Amino acid sequence: MPFSVRKELLGAGGTVHGGLDYAKLRSEGVEPESILDFSVSTNPLPPHPEVERAVARAAFDRYPDSSSGALRRAIAEANGLSPDEVLVTNGLAQAIVLLAFAFCDRGSRALVASPTFGEYEAASRLAGAEVVSVPAQEEEGFAFPAERLMQAVSVHRPALVWVCSPNNPTGAAPSREEAASMLRVCEDEGALLLLDEAYVNFAPPGVSARALLPSPNLLLLRSMTKDYGLTGLRLGYILGATDLLRPLRALQPPWSVNACAQAAGEEALRRNAYYEARWREVRSLTGALAAKLRALGYAPTPPSANFILFYVGDTAALKEFLWGERILVRDCASFGLPGYVRVGVRSEEENERLLECLFAFKKR
Repeated sequence: MPFSVRKELLGAGGTVHGGLDYAKLRSEGVEPESILDFSVSTNPLPPHPEVERAVARAAFDRYPDSSSGALRRAIAEANGLSPDEVLVTNGLAQAIVLLAFAFCDRGSRALVASPTFGEYEAASRLAGAEVVSVPAQEEEGFAFPAERLMQAVSVHRPALVWVCSPNNPTGAAPSREEAASMLRVCEDEGALLLLDEAYVNFAPPGVSARALLPSPNLLLLRSMTKDYGLTGLRLGYILGATDLLRPLRALQPPWSVNACAQAAGEEALRRNAYYEARWREVRSLTGALAAKLRALGYAPTPPSANFILFYVGDTAALKEFLWGERILVRDCASFGLPGYVRVGVRSEEENERLLECLFAFKKR
């Protein structure tokens, strides 16, 4: 039988994300270091010096531990779980693909609380699932649509329910009571609830649904890329019942997580007091930036992570103006939010530079 392309791949394109367009930079002769990048939402503060030293000490001349055993044990201890309840992944992008292909099939459905990170829908569609979106409403300030989502679970009986908490790009998060209610509905209908807590360490205390584990219908996704500032190393993990992680381990390619990423993750967890102080600092920077945006006449949604969403109207004109200042912001049209931009919080000095340029754009 001749080979063929999986039908879900025909016409499929990549998901739009923030970050630098390196081809554009090369074509314009612009060095990446010259760009002030607000289009991504990572920890803007430097990692602990020992993390960098740990990366330098990592073994380059042998394969890494394919099971990330030492890092899994450290993550498990930090979360009060057993190592078998932790799966380390090459960033959450890999985790999302593993989850979709392990638990979706052709003819199944996946619910997505939207507008949100595009990889949930993209991975579910590639796995063959029909995707049903449950959108937050602009007139409600993009509050998390808990009731509508639970109703949709009962109506559509999906295989997967994707929820980003706090949500990218709106910043909304389900309350503890809403998360518990969603899990009960998923348990009743046989759905798997996937809570992406990539930004949870930037959120106010109490947002995490960790207390709901273990459950046969819940997995939590975490990103050390975001909160520990390991963007270039790609590092994430999944928390949940051993029986749910077993098929993901079988599907995950060997040596997915390189030695440098594992070493950085282990050392970062040893320095948690340092990072907790940085997260508090980022929360303070976020509140200050949101207040100053309001003073400029913008209306940001209430932030609960390290990014802020607000309406500007003509995003193309703003992006062109800011690019002239070598500043990059995230146009949210790809989230289905035309006229909105999202900015990741950076240092106080960098945030002030952005505010100056936004003021100049408004005056113009």
